[in-house]
Amino acid sequence: MDTQQLFGEGVRRTNGSKARRYNLLAARLIAEIVSNCLGPRGLEKMFTDILGELTITKDGATILRKIDVDHPAAKVLIEASNAVDNEVGDGTTSVVILAGALTKKTEELLDMGISPASIVEGYSNSLEIALEALHDLSQICDNTDKDIMLKLAITCLQSKVVSHSSGDQIAKLVVDAVRTIADFSNNTIELDDIKIEEKPGNVLDTKLVRGMVLDKTIDSTGMPKIINHAKIMLIDDELEGKRTKLEAEIQIDSPDHIGSYKDQEILTIKSKIQHIIDSGANVIISRKGINTLAQHMLTQAGIISVRRVKENDLLWLAKATGASISEKLSHTGDDSQGHEHSHNNNNHHHRHHRDNSHYHYDSHKHESDQDPHEKDPHYHHGDIDIKLGYAECVYEKFVGDDKMVFIEGCKNPKAVTLLLRASSNEALAEYHRSVLDAINVLKDFITKPSIVSGGGSTEMAIAKRVKEKASQIAGREQIVIQKFAEALEEIPLTIARNAGMNIIDTLAELRSKNFLSNGNASNHGVDAIERTVKVMFPYVIEPSVVKEQIIKTAVEVTNMLIRVDDVLMAKPTMYTHTHADGTNHSHADGDKRHEHDYFDRLGKQQRPMHHYY
Repeated sequence: MDTQQLFGEGVRRTNGSKARRYNLLAARLIAEIVSNCLGPRGLEKMFTDILGELTITKDGATILRKIDVDHPAAKVLIEASNAVDNEVGDGTTSVVILAGALTKKTEELLDMGISPASIVEGYSNSLEIALEALHDLSQICDNTDKDIMLKLAITCLQSKVVSHSSGDQIAKLVVDAVRTIADFSNNTIELDDIKIEEKPGNVLDTKLVRGMVLDKTIDSTGMPKIINHAKIMLIDDELEGKRTKLEAEIQIDSPDHIGSYKDQEILTIKSKIQHIIDSGANVIISRKGINTLAQHMLTQAGIISVRRVKENDLLWLAKATGASISEKLSHTGDDSQGHEHSHNNNNHHHRHHRDNSHYHYDSHKHESDQDPHEKDPHYHHGDIDIKLGYAECVYEKFVGDDKMVFIEGCKNPKAVTLLLRASSNEALAEYHRSVLDAINVLKDFITKPSIVSGGGSTEMAIAKRVKEKASQIAGREQIVIQKFAEALEEIPLTIARNAGMNIIDTLAELRSKNFLSNGNASNHGVDAIERTVKVMFPYVIEPSVVKEQIIKTAVEVTNMLIRVDDVLMAKPTMYTHTHADGTNHSHADGDKRHEHDYFDRLGKQQRPMHHYY
């Protein structure tokens, strides 16, 4: 019995050294795809998916997630890049390049006759040496140091698509956003508390709002367009007629009951609006609907309202303004209409007096003269306790072609908004990815405040240490460890290659300056902007945890691929394919030449089901 009979039809098997070579080749080809994206002078990739959506990026993980590969070894490397992205948020291109360099060195070692087991053991020992060297090279810092955070953000953004002219400005905004919401006492930060909004425009108009920006408009044109010293109420309750999710019937016996039903509905809304007016709030933001009657009453009271806000935005607003979310506004549905009318009139008079004091607000008045609601933002109404939020200013303005509502100047915001501007939607998406990388780098630093120099200088210093240790080891393992050191040098060389520098001269200069350091870290790396080899610290720095994750992941993936010596790939039952007429579907034997004339003769109604994209 041969393997074909054993495994069944359609199963392809590759084993022994051939399988290992194919795996290593697949990983190296994946590395070559993203290698020219590394560094400040790296190039970008353009990808169009089957739906025609365009992506322009130089982020390694993004482009690898987009492409569709069949080879399992390539998929393993892509998953490794994603793992680094999820864990530390940066270094996705570096890990693929380092893994590609290690696979290339592995092929050279196999050609020398060194066994796969020896290579795996040598790489594992090299990893221990590298991590020990990284620990010695790392410098522990104060995670509240703003200058270091700014340099970390600039280093990260310089290697992205963000231009050098605007990179420093965006880096400052990112650092301010992170410092606003970070919990330095516990070394933690909740990245979801930074909301990122995007609008096409001038990149220099990118701004940080210490509060929220809503992609909404104020409900009524009669409402004020700006309110200073805003007292904000967040509600998750209907200010309109009830809409049942399921079909419902109301049985009415006489025409008079129709009027009574409508009157009761209006009475309920008026009562809820009165509740809002009594609270002293002058800005209402609701997750649900606000009908025209409610809008009219709010307009008369000088209150801004914004309806149909997303649930996430409401939660962000609660964190930013300090307000509580009211899920049910109280209403006096059992009261008589006359009593309610009298109650409304009295409170409208009270509200009118408060509005006058609001519009003649003196920003220099003493705390004792301020509105009592501002001193105590809690409002008690029956059994309901509502906490109003505060913002210095709430206003509506055009951003690009759209109006947006800004809630700015919150006292101690636990959520902020970064409003990104760029020339196109593709550029905005890449700016978004770049900013997220920078935020993640700062999160890594806050969590573990330890830094190393960038520009490939750390890799060169680690490679020197690894080579020194290799010379002390007898046997074939020495060769493996030396090859590991050479693979580490591929990071600075790739940066230099992408910057248009001479690789041989750069490598010689890097090695000589590291050799002359006499055991100390020289911090010499590749400055791609100036195209020179120079000391990178403290101008170009990166978190130690990112470097650690890159080296660990690259070694783990390479060792996994080396251990594999048998690959079995089953033919999928359903093959997706496209015909000359543009028909795109999948079915059994779709990989073989065939026509669909038989189905066409049967008629469309009798065709078998197809699995469309």
